[in-house]
Amino acid sequence: MDEMSQILLDTIRMLDELISDYSIPRNIRKNIQAAKSRLSQDKGNLDVRAATSISTLDEIVNDPNTPGHARTLIYTIMGKLEILQKKASSIH
Repeated sequence: MDEMSQILLDTIRMLDELISDYSIPRNIRKNIQAAKSRLSQDKGNLDVRAATSISTLDEIVNDPNTPGHARTLIYTIMGKLEILQKKASSIH
């Protein structure tokens, strides 16, 4: 498995962790699910999918209803997505 695939799988696993955390409000978990769905699509360039997911997660981080522990994990996920986006864009 190449590095980009590993980063993608790790990121999806972390998003799943947030989605299954019931201490996070439902509307926020729904938006996290939307970011995961965009990232997991097979169509479209990976760098664009990563950028779209970063944008969605940025909105979630700025939501005052997002718990602190979720915000911390989302920042970690966003960092991984930025790495993934840079690696994917360098391939094109």
